[in-house]
Amino acid sequence: MPAIRSRRAPTKGDQREQALIEAARSVFRDKSISQVTIDELAGAAGIARSGFYFYFESKQALLAALVDQRLAEADLELAEWLASDGLDRGALRRGLAAGLARWKTDGRWLREAFITPDPGPDVTHVRDRLVDHGCSLFSERIERDTRAGLTVGGPPGLLAKMAVHLRTITFADVYANPGAYDDDELLDTLTDAILRLVYGASPVSS
Repeated sequence: MPAIRSRRAPTKGDQREQALIEAARSVFRDKSISQVTIDELAGAAGIARSGFYFYFESKQALLAALVDQRLAEADLELAEWLASDGLDRGALRRGLAAGLARWKTDGRWLREAFITPDPGPDVTHVRDRLVDHGCSLFSERIERDTRAGLTVGGPPGLLAKMAVHLRTITFADVYANPGAYDDDELLDTLTDAILRLVYGASPVSS
């Protein structure tokens, strides 16, 4: 007999906290965090300024919550490739295409979180944890293919870190320089660069 699950319905507090996160996502798309006021964020969420501080201590803490929630999407984007074996160029390219689309929409606050050297302790803590998690997923996949004799060799953790940071830097550059690259050409180049880094092979388009 299947287990019966009890799920608590979201409270008004949960809804207000989520409203602040969604408001931050919208507001931070147009302005840097230094240009945004607490009043602006609270107003966009439909709550009083005093209500903001019930849920978050600062703008940086709100940005950290936004990053924590939304960056789980990155794992989903690459789930198909991470679960497969070998080059699987098509799956990797599809995952990177989804990531590129996300950066084109949310690139301003993503750059603040992942490119700014010191975004503050709240954001840094979340950023480091998410980057480490992403690198671990990449590393696990590379380790599988290393055992199968498919990779060029080298520490899987280091290769994973290089691939993850290459993806982030490339997407950040695309956001900072709109129109500088053709999307298809960029995705092909980035996909093949990651696969050559790990497998040392010239991938066949798929």
